[in-house]
Amino acid sequence: MELRGKVALVTGSAKRLGRTIALALGERGCHIAVHYRKSEKEALETVAMLKMMGVKAHPFKADLTEEEQVKAMMDSVARTFGQLDILVNNAATFARTPFEQLNATVWRKFMDTNLTSVFLCSRYAADLLSESGEGVIVNISDTAAFRPWTGFLPYCVSKAGVIALTLGLAKALAPKVRVNCVALGTVLPPEEYGENWKQEMSGKTLLQRLGAPEEAAQAVIFCITCDYLTGAIIPLDGGRHLL
Repeated sequence: MELRGKVALVTGSAKRLGRTIALALGERGCHIAVHYRKSEKEALETVAMLKMMGVKAHPFKADLTEEEQVKAMMDSVARTFGQLDILVNNAATFARTPFEQLNATVWRKFMDTNLTSVFLCSRYAADLLSESGEGVIVNISDTAAFRPWTGFLPYCVSKAGVIALTLGLAKALAPKVRVNCVALGTVLPPEEYGENWKQEMSGKTLLQRLGAPEEAAQAVIFCITCDYLTGAIIPLDGGRHLL
């Protein structure tokens, strides 16, 4: 796929990794639908940065766990840009959840935010993505889906669901839409995690370092531009899944 002139919706692209992905696509000539839920100020900053690159960009507010809001967002994207070629399902929540403190409310929050939202966005973007016959969905998962952390169980299970959903969507939407997944290791840890924790995590990878958001964006772009790639799960964790 040639990215110039295409339209991409990146969920959770107001800041952090989502912003990095959106900017990387913008640098390659993509017009960007910038999704946010609460971070309006940051979303407008991302839009301004993209416009400075010479591409079109527009913010879209939606709670991705609410079906009607997702449907409305897709309709708005279609009206604003006239097309949708790429969907990057990046939005997610991450927090420590000790097993003994888990309950159904906490569990549902992770499933709704990290998994149901990916299904809803994919479901209601599918028709738009199919129109050109070469649409692409890239889902963001985590290598913790393969090796769950006991202190983050609902997060890990939700991300394992994203991998299963990727495989199912690749079959359901072929041949008009390709669907791939990047399973990240530690790329952009929460700001409250200190240097000692980062050093510890670095030591648990084959490459002895954490990843960079730009490297995650490179993997996403590969999943989009490699036209013979679908149903792929790409681990981007410095080899941690092998240890």
